[in-house]
Amino acid sequence: LEQIMLIGSTIPDPLMELLLNTGSSVTKLASGRTAVSHAHREMFDAAVIVSTGEEMDLAETVFNLRDINSSMQVIILSDCADVSEGAIPTEAVVRFVPNAKIMSMQELKAHFELS
Repeated sequence: LEQIMLIGSTIPDPLMELLLNTGSSVTKLASGRTAVSHAHREMFDAAVIVSTGEEMDLAETVFNLRDINSSMQVIILSDCADVSEGAIPTEAVVRFVPNAKIMSMQELKAHFELS
């Protein structure tokens, strides 16, 4: 992966370090709304979601990103409790978006080590 969008108001240091160590370009964005705006202007290979902010819930963020770039991989971090699900549970969101996955930090680390 070359371009990674990292979405969240508070990003754990180990996560930022992990993504930077992949050699990818990481763009840190504070909210789902900002991420959607950037996705309209730039091409990203993946989005890693820590939190989405108050303006957009998780489902709205993921569906908008999918509509803008259907090939973008979307990873929702499960061990970051700051992701507000809204009306649609995370598992349902993942079911409707083929490139979306729920991962823990450990799974994310293994995922990038295998890539």
